[in-house]
Amino acid sequence: MRRIPLIYQILIGNSAIVCLGAIAGTAITRRLATTEGLTLTVVFSLIGVVLSVAVNYVVLRVALGPLTNLQIAAERVTDGDLSVRVPQTSAGDTQIAQLSQAFNAMLDQVEDDTRAIERSRALTERLTQQVINAQEEERRRIARELHDDTAQSLATLVIYAETAAQNPQAQAVRERLIGLRDLAGTTLEGVRTIIADLRPSQLDDLGLAAAVRAQAAERLAHRGIRVDVQVRGEERRLPSAVETALYRMLQEAFSNIVKHAQASYVEVDIDLTNPQIVRARVEDNGVGFDPNTINPERDGRGVGMFGMYERINLLGGTMVIDSAPSIGTELTITVPLEPVTQASVA
Repeated sequence: MRRIPLIYQILIGNSAIVCLGAIAGTAITRRLATTEGLTLTVVFSLIGVVLSVAVNYVVLRVALGPLTNLQIAAERVTDGDLSVRVPQTSAGDTQIAQLSQAFNAMLDQVEDDTRAIERSRALTERLTQQVINAQEEERRRIARELHDDTAQSLATLVIYAETAAQNPQAQAVRERLIGLRDLAGTTLEGVRTIIADLRPSQLDDLGLAAAVRAQAAERLAHRGIRVDVQVRGEERRLPSAVETALYRMLQEAFSNIVKHAQASYVEVDIDLTNPQIVRARVEDNGVGFDPNTINPERDGRGVGMFGMYERINLLGGTMVIDSAPSIGTELTITVPLEPVTQASVA
C-alpha cells in the first residue's frame, strides 16, 4: 500500500468500506425481513454507520498522519524553531515521506547556514570593534603629536613674532611680522580645532557631558545656532567604549545639523538617572527629512548615519530617528550599561 499514491489509498479504503457495508447490510436486511424487527434493523444500521466512520477515520489518520506532522513542523519553523524535524514513519504515502525527508534536509541546511551567519556576524562585530578601537587610538596619537609638537611650535612662533613686532624699528619688517603673527595664530586655532575633533581632551579628562558641551559650543553655538545642553542625573564617568561611541554619534548629529538642518535651536539631553542605561537625545527645529529616503548605497547619503547604527549595534543599544519634512528632527540613543558592554572596551 505504501507504494500506492495517497489518493488511491483513500479511494481503495473507502471503496472497501462501502462494499463491506453493502454486503453486511444486505445480509442483515434479508435475515430480518421475515420478522418484524424494525428496531434491530435501525440498531444494526447505526452500528454500520459508526463502524464505517471509525474505519474511515483510522484509514485517513494513518494516511494523513505524516501530513499532520509536516504541518506541525512547518508551524514551529514559522515561530523560529529551526531545531524541529518531521518524524519519519513507515506508514503513509511514499511521496509524503519523500517530502518530509526533503523538508528535514532543507531545515538542516538552513540551520547550518544560520549558524554560519551568526559566526560571521560575531566575527564582523569583533573586527568592527577592533577597527573602531584602532581608529580611536590613532586619533589619540595624532592629537597628542599635534598638541605636543605642531601646536607648541606654532605657539612659540606667535610669541617670537609678537616680540619682534614690538620693536619700533624697521616698520616694514614689523608689519610683516604682525601678518606672520596673525597667520600663525589662525593656523594654531585650526590645529587646535583638528585636535579637538580627533580626540577631545575633555572626553578623556572630564567625561562625556563636558566633551558634549564643548563640542556643542564649537559646532553649533559658534555658528550662531542657539543650543541648550542638559544633563539629568549625577554626572559620572561611563565605560570608555560607551563614552566614545556616544560622543562620536552626537558629533555626527551636530555635523548633520550644521550641514542640512538649517536649524536655529538645538536641544541636547543626556539622561544619567538610570544606572542601567544612558540615553541621549538631540532635537532641532530645522527643515527635517524623511529617514526612509536615506540610502548610502544608492546616492551616497547617510554614510555617517550608517556609521552611527554600526556603533550602537556594537554596544547592544538602539537609535531612533523621528523626523519629517518641515517638523525638525529628534534623535534618541539608548545604550545599556551592563558588564557585557564594558567587555567591549578591550
